[in-house]
Amino acid sequence: MQYSQIEKDMTIGDLVNNKAYGVFKDYIFTYMTPDHYNCKLSEYGFEKVGFEEGLHRMEELAASDGMDGRSYIHDIYSKEDQKMQWDKAYAKYIHFPAKKDNDKPVPYVFIIPGGAFNRQWGFIEGMAVAAHLSNMGYAAFVLYYRVKQEPVVSLAIEDMINAIRDIESRADEYGIIKGEYMIGGFSAGATLAGEIGSDNYGWTVAGLPKPQAIFLGYTAICMNEFYKAYTSLPVGNPMREGIAPFLRRLAGPDVDSKLVSSYDLLSHIDSSYPKTYIVANKDDGTVPVANSKAMDAVLTKLGVEHITRIGSKGGHSFGIGNGLEVSGWLEEAVDFWKGTTKNI
Repeated sequence: MQYSQIEKDMTIGDLVNNKAYGVFKDYIFTYMTPDHYNCKLSEYGFEKVGFEEGLHRMEELAASDGMDGRSYIHDIYSKEDQKMQWDKAYAKYIHFPAKKDNDKPVPYVFIIPGGAFNRQWGFIEGMAVAAHLSNMGYAAFVLYYRVKQEPVVSLAIEDMINAIRDIESRADEYGIIKGEYMIGGFSAGATLAGEIGSDNYGWTVAGLPKPQAIFLGYTAICMNEFYKAYTSLPVGNPMREGIAPFLRRLAGPDVDSKLVSSYDLLSHIDSSYPKTYIVANKDDGTVPVANSKAMDAVLTKLGVEHITRIGSKGGHSFGIGNGLEVSGWLEEAVDFWKGTTKNI
């Protein structure tokens, strides 16, 4: 097909206003603000995050169903549930079908974008990754969970669990193999993805099939450490005020310490934790790389199979990470997953 022109000097606003991307354009960033709307694609790293591949796949899907891509956007909850609880209308997932030349069902990847539980970086940490996996021959699903409430993480976990349950129940419709999946996320999305293996919120409690693998991109998991830093600083301290919004979304306006501890992933995993791929950069100024290193250390102690890839430079929000020291991490994570996947 003839794709829309994409240039580095274009802005996110240019993408949002391009009808060729159908309904997918509304999910590039949720809760759009001027700083992102007016930001040039080059400022995110044009090649690094895979703008061309991701936007081309979005355009293909938008043109494929005669509905601007609406058939690929799915509610997690029924209309009746949405009437009973208004915020459930915001919980959705987007399906990126596998590109393939046969009708054989395929395994799938469940992707959770980050955004500090305040929004979703839906393209860079979601649809761009899904597009790449789709082009590799895997089905991919991008979760859009509830955000902005205090607390909201318990609701986001509920969305994650129910989305996977819905996807599994519609395996024939989506052309996927039930129970054959990898789950992963970035930043706050990796916080959620990690919880799928916890003993208090994870797959065993929810009654889901165990993920065959997890990938964690620059994850935030050391919640007790975040809380310790927060309480050690005086009110008004810039660092304390920077941590506070995240903790309130985690544990409510009063930042309930017991609730914070319930999300301290390293305190709630054992040797049954799924095999895990960890990727981050040392110079991440948003989520300290210490979180990823702590996860690596605990998985090593527990004897859980894992790979940890830490780059020296590349910062936060790199998504696919083309051209970085960690470039190729997604392919490596898929190869790692394939070691436990019977049908690939």
